Amino acid sequence: MGEITGGELLLRSLHAEGVRHVWAIPDGTYMIFLEALERLGPELGMQLLVPGHEAAGAHAADAMTRVTGEPAVVMACAGPGAANLISGVLCAQDEGSPVVAITTTRRSDISYPHLGGMQVLDQQAYFRPAVKWNMHVNQWKRIPDAVRHAFREAMAGRPGPVHIEFPEDLLLQKGDPESADVWKRDEFASAKAVADPELVRRAAEMMLDARLPLIHCGGGTQRAGAGAEVRALAEYLGCPVTTGAGSRGIVPDGHPLVTQPVSPASAIVKNMADVVLAVGTRFGELDFWGRPPIWGHSSRQKVIQVDVDPRNIALNRPVKAALVGDARAVLGQVLDAVRELTGQRPVYEQSATVRDVDQKWRDEMSQRVADMQRRPMVPGQIFTVVNDFLPPDAVIALDGGNTCVWAAHYLMIREQRSMLWTSNAGHLGTGLPFAIGAKIAAPERTVLAVCGDSAFRFNMQELETAVRYELPITVIVAVDGAWGMEKSAQRRVWGREAPWFGCDHAPVRYDHVAEAMGCHSDYVDRAADLRPVLERAAASGRPAVIHAAVDPVENENPPGLALWAAARAGAKS
Repeated sequence: MGEITGGELLLRSLHAEGVRHVWAIPDGTYMIFLEALERLGPELGMQLLVPGHEAAGAHAADAMTRVTGEPAVVMACAGPGAANLISGVLCAQDEGSPVVAITTTRRSDISYPHLGGMQVLDQQAYFRPAVKWNMHVNQWKRIPDAVRHAFREAMAGRPGPVHIEFPEDLLLQKGDPESADVWKRDEFASAKAVADPELVRRAAEMMLDARLPLIHCGGGTQRAGAGAEVRALAEYLGCPVTTGAGSRGIVPDGHPLVTQPVSPASAIVKNMADVVLAVGTRFGELDFWGRPPIWGHSSRQKVIQVDVDPRNIALNRPVKAALVGDARAVLGQVLDAVRELTGQRPVYEQSATVRDVDQKWRDEMSQRVADMQRRPMVPGQIFTVVNDFLPPDAVIALDGGNTCVWAAHYLMIREQRSMLWTSNAGHLGTGLPFAIGAKIAAPERTVLAVCGDSAFRFNMQELETAVRYELPITVIVAVDGAWGMEKSAQRRVWGREAPWFGCDHAPVRYDHVAEAMGCHSDYVDRAADLRPVLERAAASGRPAVIHAAVDPVENENPPGLALWAAARAGAKS
């Protein structure tokens, strides 16, 4: 092999990390990288994916990391492209997604903001607080090392985004590939971190001595893919499992030991438990900071906390035992220790009371969505239909405000890494890019997004991306013609009835927009008609958008809104 460009060296370095897809809008500052990708892509099994907006590319990469558990790559050009990218990277940071963001700068001789060069910004400075690690690469031979280190940083400890910056002239520069060390990832990949065996045994003894132990799962369980271990431990102990808002499906919803995050049954077991095995959670805001009245007081409720990042241990409440390590690996250790100490336990007797409370709650929830003939439909009815329609391994992306609150009550998640939602960031506009990224990452799985109309408008240009790559995803747009959650907040904060201020939209038919962009489209305003509409969408084999008209008055007051408001308004201490 003769001399190669920095662009080709970057491509080969990414290939060594197992990268098969690169999200990037074509740009002159890294056109030499794209030349190498066009020329070598078929040989290396790598593909360029072009989003409509850089932030959407970051969201799509974010979704890919969540579905696969592996890093994903997005690129953006100098200046405005990098600026557009950063909001998606910030979302990935909040969610713990190992997105590798690559940006370019203009030529090294003019890439100084004070000189007045076009599209010249201090990109490294403004990316720094948005990522775990970032680096400006200024030597050709350092390209493979920078890429290798970026992937290590992205996956070390709590996963998260990283950023590498390359000057345009460095990518154009040629050099001898023999002088640059490109190593395959498996040559240095290490095993997942495990916890101290003595501490593991102590934690297992605490669980076995408990009057009612509880396993509470946060996002770290999803990132680690720890579903099998959580389920096996819970079933061996016969103890309940609760999840955070974004970790549902780690054990399937509907499993007799699982309670949904917003349910009264979940609150009961969180308060009753005398020992909590908290896995991959910081006890954040939507977990009420791990404090009473939802949780038991630390004087009577012991916490064993498992986290790959020791900085998260005892962050928001005291703990009795700390197990630092990967959630999946540590849970496997705990399960082995429990099996050594005791035989399989029966289901705890308190579970019968919890199931009765849960059934009563579900019956009450069902009454609100019982009339499938009403027009327009209740937002929760979308999810009751979707539950029956989707296969168990389907990936569902959620996007919006009150739309996601309805989903928390009515949607059933049956597998780990199957629900895509920004439960930490609360980022709008992710639903469609998440669905696109998920379908690219797992083409064999059914992918559906449910988006509020306000959220859908942020990135609905990505319908063209889905059409271009022939991705058979379905998007249900729950249309109330307003910023629905802000109507709820306006009533709560103003404390008076008033005309909605700044909340209503002009009427839009999103099915017509989708049709104009080359999608299959449909309209529905009655839940009884939704399943046939979903069947037509699936049969089309194309990206599909369903305009689902929902009752705007019903949407102002979703179930659990008071609990949501309490979580948002509650003080940390």
